[in-house]
Formats: sequence, structure tokens, C-alpha cells
Amino acid sequence: MADHDVIVVGAGHNGLTAAAYLAKAGLDVVVLEAKSEIGGGVVSEAVTLPGHQHDLHAAAHIFIHGNPMILDDELGLLAEHRLSYVYPDPSMSVVFPDDDFIAFYHDVHKTAETIARISPVDAENYLRFYEFASPLLDQLLPAMFRPPAPLGALFAQLEQSEIGQETMRVLMMSYLDVCHEWFVHPKVKAALCRWVSELLISPDEGGTGAFLLLMVPFIHRYGMGFAVGGSQSLSDALAAALRGYGGTIHTGAKVERFRFDGDRVTGVRCADGTEFSARRAVLADLNIKQLPAMVEHRFGAEWERKVDRIKSAGFRLVAGHLVLSEAPEFRAGPEVTEAGFQEVALDLPDLLRTFDQLKYGEPVHTIPTVSTATRWDPSRAPAPHHTLYLLGYAPMELAEGDWDSRKEEIFDQVFATFAQMTTNIGPDQVLSRVVHSPLDMERYNDAWVDGDPGHFGCQLFQFMGMRPLPNMGYRLPAEGFYLVGPSTHPGQGVTGGARAAALAVLADLGMGA
Repeated sequence: MADHDVIVVGAGHNGLTAAAYLAKAGLDVVVLEAKSEIGGGVVSEAVTLPGHQHDLHAAAHIFIHGNPMILDDELGLLAEHRLSYVYPDPSMSVVFPDDDFIAFYHDVHKTAETIARISPVDAENYLRFYEFASPLLDQLLPAMFRPPAPLGALFAQLEQSEIGQETMRVLMMSYLDVCHEWFVHPKVKAALCRWVSELLISPDEGGTGAFLLLMVPFIHRYGMGFAVGGSQSLSDALAAALRGYGGTIHTGAKVERFRFDGDRVTGVRCADGTEFSARRAVLADLNIKQLPAMVEHRFGAEWERKVDRIKSAGFRLVAGHLVLSEAPEFRAGPEVTEAGFQEVALDLPDLLRTFDQLKYGEPVHTIPTVSTATRWDPSRAPAPHHTLYLLGYAPMELAEGDWDSRKEEIFDQVFATFAQMTTNIGPDQVLSRVVHSPLDMERYNDAWVDGDPGHFGCQLFQFMGMRPLPNMGYRLPAEGFYLVGPSTHPGQGVTGGARAAALAVLADLGMGA
């Protein structure tokens, strides 16, 4: 039996982040990964043609750039392990079928200029909103990367000031409500709603207003980063840092059970019968919904009931990875073409009806998300080829048919919408493509229960100190047992958020600063 200070189950970027911080603190850490490769959803593979790298899931790295892990290079990922980023400008453009668009530049005033073409009054409103949201970002962003305070304690602190009281109010609203309060033109509201909907939550969901508060000032302060060589570069750099601190990684090591001695977790048993023992802690980079069976239901029926009632994200993704003979050129012009991402939107009433379709099992092809990584990172494909990442929103369960029989047909419609927005792309420019449905995503990663790479929704009642359960933080109901990853604060996306979990573990071990 292999014996270590700490076992981390799962080598997603969060598991690797926590492991690297713990190893840096001097602990003997082993990471066990069921798959043959590391990275979870932060991976790049040549799934189409040889030599063409595609980000299979996470592509844009956003909030991680406010994390001290990157901001202060705490693990040496940039200085020592060859991680580097490019920051397209504009980061993103939201474009409408009539070729109106809003381009989100690093410069907030340049962004406002693009809004002014649609609504001069909302250009001023956007600048006002940015000024309003910036100090709120200063309050909320540092809390993303340290253990969360109980929501009651956070609210008690916020209500001591006028700006804090306004923050509380917005936290409880939907991001559609926030748009209605601040903006006038339906297209400006639609563009902002379309952007925030990348969280896979409909605009009218309550308890989501914080994300508009965070995303608007963040994009102008930090931009949107794309790892050179693909998202895999981040996972590889984290693995290199971990090994540099003396940690080890075993792939092909599928953990089936956690082992206990009384109320303390002591190790794991893998599917092949191999056992690993932990002297000090076990961390699970898993979906909390996987745990009841893996702990043989030892935490009780009430705990499992609370886990079972966690609310899923509102919808899922159908993703296409394509090789094109040339880079797409958008009809709307270079401010759309040269953005890191293009997001297609509809006028507000039609956009909201589109989200309603998803509730009834109807896939959506009219609002795709597009990124041509090779436009800003030519290392990903040999010239003159380009890689395309094309997403459509979709339900997990289709009202008609099933994903295995319909995914190509459904994706054809997403592609057709995208192609119509360009001057030069059609089926003849597609050299290769691979399509992944929500069902494929569930099969790809056991932690993506119901095809949700974010594990579940991030409404306020299961966000910050309420994620995944009220005031749980990262501590599971056994001594030395912790949960990390999207199921925990700060939630989904490429955030390096398990830095916060590592701080909690070190504090419990008496090793905190």
C-alpha cells in the first residue's frame, strides 16, 4: 500500500492546483487520475487532423487572471513552467443577424464607442455601470480565491455600507433585472445577457446578478486570456509545478471507494484493487453527486437528500471542433472578426424566447458561440488551416429523438447560422470536424453528471458560502476529507479556484500563514 501525506483524487485543473499548493507547503502529495491524461476539462487534443490542437472544453481563461496563482505567479507557472497567454482585443464581440455588434475591448471607452452606434444613451450608461461595478469587483474578486465566508456573515459585512447594501441587492437579482435597471436599448440588454449566459443559466434566473457585476469590470481590467498552445498548457504547467515540489501523478488510477477508520478518511481503493493511504488528508476533485456511492452512503440519508436537491444548470452545450481551409471573416467587419470570441445574439424578446425553448427540450441553433483559436495562436494548426470552436446551447434531454442519432443534424443547424454570419465559410471550407453532444460530455468525464462540466448551477442559493451546501466550504463529513473543483467555491470555469481549498486544508493542518 502506497502511503502519502495527501491524496488528491482527480487531475482536473482544480485538483492539480490544490495538489501543487499543498506540495509547495512541504506535504507529500499524490494525484490519482482515472483517465489516461490529465486536465479534466482544461485539455487540448488533436481530435480532427494530426497537428491540429483543439480545446475540447474550456477555451477562454477569464477569472484565473485575477487569481494570485497567475497574478503573482505563486506557483511559478509563468516564470518556470512555460505557461503564457495571449489577450485578443477585443476580447469578445456580440453580433446580431443584421450585423449590429458590440465589441468588448480592454479599453472601456472604446467599448462604449461601439455601444454608441446602437444607443448613445447606453454608451453613457455602460460607463456609469462600469464605475458602479468596479469597487464591487474589488470587494468580490479577492473572495473568489480564498475560503468563502458564510453567506450570513458576508451579508452582515456588506450591509454596513451603502455600496455593500447595493451589492447585496444585486446578488439577489437576475442579470436580466440588472440589465433592465441600467440600460434602455433592447440590443444592448440582449448583448449583455448573451454574454453572461455562457454560465449556462437563463437571464431571468434569480440570484445571478453578481456575474454581470463581476464580468463587466473584470474584462476591462484583466482581459480574456487564451493559453498559448491550448488550454492543456495550463494543466501541463500545473503538473510540472506539482512534480517540481515533489508531488506525483498516477494516470489510469480510477478511484472507486474512499476508506475510513471511524470518523476519519484514511485513503482510497482503486478499481484494479490498488490502495493508497493518506496520513493527513484526502481531497476529491469530483462532483459532490458522485460521493454517496463512493463513501458507501456513510454520511446519512439527510446529507444525501441535500446533495440530491442541488439544482442543475439550466442547459448544456453541443460543441463542434472543426478544421477550416481559411479563417472566417464576419460580415459585420474586423471588430467582430478579430475578437477572441464571437457570440451571436438576437433582439431581446427573441433571445428570451430562445432560452424558453431549452426548458422544453428543444435545441437552439440561432445563438452560437464562435472562436478561431489559430487567428491569435498560430501554433495550433499548420498554415493555412485554422481551427474553429463552435458551440450551441442545448438541453440534456431532447423533446424528440436522442443525442446519438441527432447530434450531427442539430450541429449542422448551428454551423449554418455561423456560416451565414460570415462572407467566406460554408461546408466546402470544412476539412474535418468532430461533434460532442451533452451525452458525449457526460461519457467523457464521470464528474460531469448529466453532461454539465460546471457540475451544477451557480445561482446565489448555491454559490459562494452556499456552494455546494450551506457553510460547507470544502470540508466533507469526515475528518481530513475535502471536496474541491466546480462543486465548490468559486464554481465553474477556469479559475484556479482550488487555491482557496488548499488554504483551507493548510489552515486545518496548522500550516496556514
